[in-house]
Amino acid sequence: MRPSFSSHRSTFRSLLTLGALAAGVAAAAAPTPALADAAADPATPAAPAPAPARDPQVSRLLDAKTTLKWNQNVGKERYGHAEALVNASADVVANKAIDYGHYRDLHRKFATARVIAKDAGNTDVYMRYPVKVGPMTFELHEVMRFSPLRPNGGGFVLEGRGIQGDMKQGHTVITIKPVDDKHALLQVDILLVPSIPAPQSFIDEELRDGAQDFVNGLKDRSQGWVGPVTSL
Repeated sequence: MRPSFSSHRSTFRSLLTLGALAAGVAAAAAPTPALADAAADPATPAAPAPAPARDPQVSRLLDAKTTLKWNQNVGKERYGHAEALVNASADVVANKAIDYGHYRDLHRKFATARVIAKDAGNTDVYMRYPVKVGPMTFELHEVMRFSPLRPNGGGFVLEGRGIQGDMKQGHTVITIKPVDDKHALLQVDILLVPSIPAPQSFIDEELRDGAQDFVNGLKDRSQGWVGPVTSL
């Protein structure tokens, strides 16, 4: 038997009813406009981004909250080493490092520093070094020839070598590394081998103290205030 028109109409009505129910279920499951707007609201605080990995050297200095110093062997020689964070960009610190005319302002130990010659990009700086050996202090002089500042891995290196004076050997290395746009990491390594005999322990103390004094003076002059960097 063929279905009647009334049967078709009943079936169509049933399909419409099922469609309306399905639409109602879908609407209930979807987020309300208010919730959707809140999720997209730029005023809603986002989850904090993970902190970038920090250089262990930077972390060590932040934890110490001061300039660090020690002695270290480089080949057969014994250097004084010091390092600090600087509240200034690497470019600013580099410009202060090559401002040899103001080395005398870095620390009272360097009060005699003065430029005596310039040639082919090199700069000769004369300085008298007070070297304490036990209860006695000796004034030793040296001319340090600084080579032109050179780029190094996004930072800079400045190197000077003793060319004349009372030292058997003199070598200074200033290393400047960028930490971010407003901070730099400054390192100074100093080797001075006096012509007078002295216990290595006394020489070690003078070298690490000299490196620390140089770092602190250059740091403070670069950032324009005295003190350590304790946060970035």
